[in-house]
Amino acid sequence: MLRICAALSAALLVPGMASAKELKPKFGDIDGVYYTDVAENREACRQAVQRKIYLCSQNTSFVSNTEDRKYPGCLPLFRRQAGICADHFRSEAYKCQGAGSVRIADFTGFACTVTATVVEEGDEPERREPEGGTGAREPAQQDRGAVAGLSPKCAGMGKGAKCWQELANRRRCYIYNRFNVPSVPFTWSGACEGGVAAGRGTLVRKNPRYSNEGTGNLMRGKKHGRWVERTRGSKAWDKVVWEIDYANGVYHGQVVSREGSFCLVTRYSHGKKTSKTKPC
Repeated sequence: MLRICAALSAALLVPGMASAKELKPKFGDIDGVYYTDVAENREACRQAVQRKIYLCSQNTSFVSNTEDRKYPGCLPLFRRQAGICADHFRSEAYKCQGAGSVRIADFTGFACTVTATVVEEGDEPERREPEGGTGAREPAQQDRGAVAGLSPKCAGMGKGAKCWQELANRRRCYIYNRFNVPSVPFTWSGACEGGVAAGRGTLVRKNPRYSNEGTGNLMRGKKHGRWVERTRGSKAWDKVVWEIDYANGVYHGQVVSREGSFCLVTRYSHGKKTSKTKPC
């Protein structure tokens, strides 16, 4: 954190320079933990996960009150990210029940981007502040640049493409779409930060023949942590309830499907299947 602040101060002292810096809260990102044989460390694993959840809940401000006052716009972002962080480690807790080597995954979703500008040489350096008097870029200020950096966009892409799709109910706000279906729009009930959907909410995609409604957390436009999803429409997947663990937009953990009393479970690691589908 001191290195980041020092770098920011240096940038402010360079005449005519404009920059954007990514700041972290007092504990930075929250590291995971690795066990060579989790079966021999089951209770330690559970306790470690609980400690990680506690660290997430405390990671809502900078290391000093001075920084809190300097960048107050970052604090609500950190609070939202703390909730997503806690959900991430809750979704990792099932690994403590396994056997063999296990890694409880890191959470790397803490970030607040701050802009800084300097006036002409000879004048005092100043920080350009958005509305509300903070040094953090609020959604309106970072929307244009963030949206421009999302590629590819789903508009004009074919079926099955991986792309960024604009929300039907939120102009210039995007989510990551793992499987594009051009005729199926998305709506989102949660927040939009920097041109991408973020935080906790409900994501819905539907047309007259198909619907999927899921509730969970989005981190920078991608699903992260435990989601509960309901699909309706086709004969094969009519009224199915899914419980899915995600990490950075891909399956990571358990994927459980329930249709009435029938239940199937599959395990994944960073998008790759690690077990055969079997009854719950």
